[in-house]
Amino acid sequence: MNTVTKLFLAVVALGCLSFPAQAQDVKAAVEKYNSAFRSKDVATIKTLLADDVLLYEHSVRNVGLADVFENHLKPEIIEFEDLKAEFTDVRITAGKEMALITRQYKIQGKMRGKEITAAGNETMVWKKVGKEWKLAHIHYSHPCPRPATQPQ
Repeated sequence: MNTVTKLFLAVVALGCLSFPAQAQDVKAAVEKYNSAFRSKDVATIKTLLADDVLLYEHSVRNVGLADVFENHLKPEIIEFEDLKAEFTDVRITAGKEMALITRQYKIQGKMRGKEITAAGNETMVWKKVGKEWKLAHIHYSHPCPRPATQPQ
């Protein structure tokens, strides 16, 4: 069983339990992540990632801290200009050592001089590492272009 499957099963199992203190701690970690993202504070972003973090975005798959940070998050965050990020419908299911966060996102800004607006769904799995909450998994999904309909 791979790490993502284990994380998912653990979060589902813990979803039946209520851990309000952990939910507040996870919420604070997510807000720290959001603030660092908006201010392009990539050093803080890196401290919030677990060593074995896994990121999925459509066909992109980044595995481990170096890959996720250096080849995905850092370059994208640095390239954004005039970044605005909005997160809505945030739902937190927290266990003692793992938490599931789902939310919708809308990002606007410029990248390489081109206006960008991206919106979609995001799933995050956070895990307790020592006394800190670390981001273990991120999955972005956004609308895929649909092929034009063919006349019959």
